[in-house]
This record gives sequence, C-alpha cells and structure tokens, in this order.
Amino acid sequence: MSDSALIDWEQLEMIFGEDDEDFDEDMAELFQEFVEDGVERFGMLKAASFDAEKDMLGKESHKLKGSSSNFGFARVASELAKIEDNMASLTYEAFQASLLEAEKAFAASTEEVKNKYSALQN
Repeated sequence: MSDSALIDWEQLEMIFGEDDEDFDEDMAELFQEFVEDGVERFGMLKAASFDAEKDMLGKESHKLKGSSSNFGFARVASELAKIEDNMASLTYEAFQASLLEAEKAFAASTEEVKNKYSALQN
C-alpha cells in the first residue's frame, strides 16, 4: 500500500500538527478512542448476518467511513463507501472483499500514523 493512497496526511496534520513538536496532546486521546471504536465496529460488521442485517451494515459502514475520513484514513473510507453506497446490490463475496480491504487498511493506517507521531505510541 502506498502512503498517499492509504492516508490523507494533510487531514492528519490539521488535527495533530505537522510533527511531534506541534502535536496536539488532546487529539491523542481522541485518536485512541477512534482506533478502539474502529476495531469494535469492524468486529460488529464481520459478525453481523449479511442477509438479515443489510440496513445495519450500511449504517455502521457509514459511521466508520465518516470517522475514518476525519482522521485521514482515506483508503478505509473509500472501501467503506463501496459498502455503504452499494449495500442493496452487493453480493456477500463483494461485501466481504471490501470489508477485508477496509480492515487491512485500518490496521496499516493506524501503524503509519503511530510511526509518524511518536506521542501516539504507547
């Protein structure tokens, strides 16, 4: 995964500052909450019944897409948009493929952000 497609660094710099010297400490806590919430939501999306809970899957994808976009997780937001925008016509296989890509991108994005901002490493 290339960094440019994975993360919107300009968005993150608006939130955290350009480097560790400008880092907004209050945002570190919000970032940690976002990561924890994201892990929980991915678990919920994977555990839900595809056929019986399509409405909920679309809504949860929308919520996670929005928070991912706010933290500059561009590829995560893009994959979740595929789910949200096409939920009514998605096959189970297409849903699973997009969800897997989004979850992989989430883990990779989290790692990249923590590598850039040492204050987030704990």
